Amino acid sequence: MNTTAPSAPATSSVPTPSQLLDIAVGAAALAADHIRGLDRDSLAREYKTSSKDIVTEHDRACEEMIVAELRRRLPGCRIVGEEGGERPAQGTATGAGPGIDTAAGSPVVSFFVDPIDGTSNFAAGLPLFCVSIGVAVDDALVAGVIDAPVLGTVFTAADGPAMINGAPITPRPTREAKDAMVLSGFLGPRVTAQHPEFAARAGLEVNAEYSAVRSLGTAALELAYVAAGWADATAFATLNSWDVAAGFHIVRQAGGSVRTWPGVVVDADAPAHLQPACVACAGPGRLELLDRLQDELQRERERSA
Repeated sequence: MNTTAPSAPATSSVPTPSQLLDIAVGAAALAADHIRGLDRDSLAREYKTSSKDIVTEHDRACEEMIVAELRRRLPGCRIVGEEGGERPAQGTATGAGPGIDTAAGSPVVSFFVDPIDGTSNFAAGLPLFCVSIGVAVDDALVAGVIDAPVLGTVFTAADGPAMINGAPITPRPTREAKDAMVLSGFLGPRVTAQHPEFAARAGLEVNAEYSAVRSLGTAALELAYVAAGWADATAFATLNSWDVAAGFHIVRQAGGSVRTWPGVVVDADAPAHLQPACVACAGPGRLELLDRLQDELQRERERSA
């Protein structure tokens, strides 16, 4: 399992974390402005893998405008998006555009883009959704932005303190279990279908252990709320890099802690944002039950593989 963040490479051949954050914030703002201008009472939806995994034309439109802005500002970047998959880093030529160029052979800057995290909420008219962009230099997360357009809240972090609408977040400890607010989609449809006995028992334990348990339907926003100290922890079992890259970085820069688990298809030594299961806490203190349940689920997955 992965418990620490890799150190960002020391190099002057790529933009600074603050510059990369500025690029990500600008791209996210374009998508957020587009979303605020929509009539969300008449959204058409499509299904990806099931009725629980939907997409709208606006997910794709937002991702394309984000990609265009990122490539305009940093032509040689790599982009990993929920809708368009991986767009590899491109070679940059002198005069390629108004953005910041990176030299051939320099570390790779990757943007992990979720154009609308919480699409089911978005399509239903709920305001709990966001634009999420995490930034890594090689394997190290260095910046992230989570922009909740309807809520008017923007969470950011580079190499300084995490911010909410430009105001620094004051770190706070994780509350004890009896007082803890847990935001968790941990026991989602996939875990319930694949490991029903574990899911049934774990659900009972989680609800009995903590003061309150809620699922917001958006991993990025749940991580942002943990970073802000509005919740004590969140946990997930089946996530992708675009769901968590920004949130992991913001949580850590706010003084929180992240543990990850590799499932059965990811190298346990892979960067945390590339692993599918996690527990993020508001402070360095951990909520023991959530970590223990992830340990158990990891063993279940290994036995079933």
